[in-house]
Amino acid sequence: MSTAARLAGHRFMQADYAIGRYAATVPAETTLDDVTHPEFFANHLNSFRVGMLISILSDDQNLDCDLRVLSVTKTTAKVRVLRVFDENKAPKVKDAEVSDAIVSHGGPHHKWRFIHNGEIIQFGFDTKDAAEKAAAKHIELLKGE
Repeated sequence: MSTAARLAGHRFMQADYAIGRYAATVPAETTLDDVTHPEFFANHLNSFRVGMLISILSDDQNLDCDLRVLSVTKTTAKVRVLRVFDENKAPKVKDAEVSDAIVSHGGPHHKWRFIHNGEIIQFGFDTKDAAEKAAAKHIELLKGE
């Protein structure tokens, strides 16, 4: 009967302690080539540890990736790409119907307001028309338009 090799105790620990996770929000025009360049994170190398993970999301959300730090020097860091989001390969999510906002008068303090899903979103409009325009803009934002 053979026995399986056992993993030494110091090699098994809670991941939060062993692998630091960082998040980087990069400008909209940043590319994958930019973030994988050894000098891209030069201002943050004192925080880097071999094995740590960096989740990157650009301001326009076009670049969405995870990197693993492979090596760190005083001036550079070598990283490996673990995940890159590709819109063309991602499963398509069907658009959900967003319910309309309700515009109503809330009395002398709230004035005209709009409500969505039972929550007062914004109040204090002087006219019903202004509240309706704000409600329409809010619904457009929810729909991603």
